[in-house]
Order: sequence, then structure tokens, then C-alpha cells
Amino acid sequence: MAQYFKTWWTIIFRPIYFYAKLKEESWQDDSLTFLLSTSWILGFVATLIVFVIQYVPIGGTLVEGIAGFKFILILPVLFALAFVFFLITFLILGGAFTCAFFVLFYSTATTLNQIYSLLGGKGSLNRMIQSVFYSSAVSLVALLILFLMVLTRYAGMDFMLFRYGYNFLYFSMLLYIYGLLAVAGRLNYKISKAKSFLGAIAPIIVLLIFGLIFDKIALPKLQSWIT
Repeated sequence: MAQYFKTWWTIIFRPIYFYAKLKEESWQDDSLTFLLSTSWILGFVATLIVFVIQYVPIGGTLVEGIAGFKFILILPVLFALAFVFFLITFLILGGAFTCAFFVLFYSTATTLNQIYSLLGGKGSLNRMIQSVFYSSAVSLVALLILFLMVLTRYAGMDFMLFRYGYNFLYFSMLLYIYGLLAVAGRLNYKISKAKSFLGAIAPIIVLLIFGLIFDKIALPKLQSWIT
């Protein structure tokens, strides 16, 4: 994990340096490992949030009125149940993040390869996939969204503030990923800065539309679950 966070730090704070120094290798090696690590880290933290927001209150109702020696007797059962539910949730969320991220970033890379080729660039699809997989580093910013859920649930933060925070963080991630994709495209396909930013905007528009739809339709339905 030390190597993962070292790489993550370089991508986030020195992106041009990272992509300029990045040596091409099969996308199935380190870049895929990085993508999978990002997915499972998000899955683990998301599981913790689900556990705190949903499982703990449910567990509290199960042991309500039980105290003293009786509570001590059922503690092993409670710990066993908590571990099982945590593990099941972790496997589900980790697997979901892994599948979603792989499809999202792989399709983004192949789309950008086509776009940059049409714009006159000549580069490697393998290197583009590799570069796009590393751009998944920005996804860890979503941990702040999960933290806002806890504040909404337990600190009395208004759901509207959570919604504003979610949108700000989501669009900030899109903006940063846009920059990373443009840098990767420019270095890989040897095209101008204008063309690199022009080509990178296509997948960002798709994600922007998805974010707007999610905010209008899905996010309000999560209010009862979060609050």
C-alpha cells in the first residue's frame, strides 16, 4: 500500500511529471493493479460507512433492553454477525466498484484512442489504457462524499448541504480527471495542447450528464437512507 499511495501522491500533485516519466508496459500489470487497489479501497471505506449508518442502528434495536451479564453473553454472537455482514457488504461493494471502474476507465481509454486518432495523433492504445487507469487516483476524493454522509447522519448536517458538497466534489473530480486525460493524450499521441483538451472533453461530457441525472433522480431517493 505504501507504493500505491506514493504513486497516488505523484499523480495528484505532479501529474505532468508522472505521465512524462511513465514507462509503457502492459496495462494488465501495474496500472491495472492500481485501478483495482483504488476500487477496493473505496469499497472498504464505503462498507464502513454502510456499517455505521445502517448496521449499527439496526444492531442497537436488537440489543435494546439487554444489559449486564446477558449482554456479555451475547457479545460473541454480535461480533460474529457484525463480521459476517461487514464481509458480505465489503465483497459486494468492492466487486461493484471494481466492475464499474474497469468498464468506465477502459471504455474511456478506447474512446479517447479513437478520438485522438481522428484528430491526427499517433499513439499506443495500450499506453492510453495504462494512463487512464492511473487517472482513477482522482476517485479517492469520493471518500470525502462518504464522510459527508456520516456528518449528515450523526452531526445534524442538512441534507441540502450534503447535496451541495456532493455536487462540488463530483464536478471537481471531473475537472481534475479532464486535465489528467488531456495531459496523457498530449504525451501519448504527440498532439497540440488544444487538441488534447478538445479530445478529452467527450467522456467528461458523458460523466457530467450522468452526474446531473443522478443529482436530480437518484440522490433525493437516498435522503431517507442517509438521514
